[in-house]
Amino acid sequence: MKKIFLMMCSLLILTGCSSNTKFVKKPNQTDKQFRNDVMYCKGEALGQWNDRNGVSQVNLRSQQMGPMSYEDCMLEMGYPQAR
Repeated sequence: MKKIFLMMCSLLILTGCSSNTKFVKKPNQTDKQFRNDVMYCKGEALGQWNDRNGVSQVNLRSQQMGPMSYEDCMLEMGYPQAR
């Protein structure tokens, strides 16, 4: 039973990290900088960077409340969507 529960939790986490929306690097940006921002936004979507009140730094900058999705984070950081 515990094994099934852990498998379900892992599946939910992996599903939450996946995204259909693709983004492209900003002009003059290195691959490392782009990967760092992608990982940061994935962490935002999982709530890893929230303060003790449940508010993320990106939410504070954009003056929004509520959960921040990966797509919202990338858009807020100025990344264009791939066509």
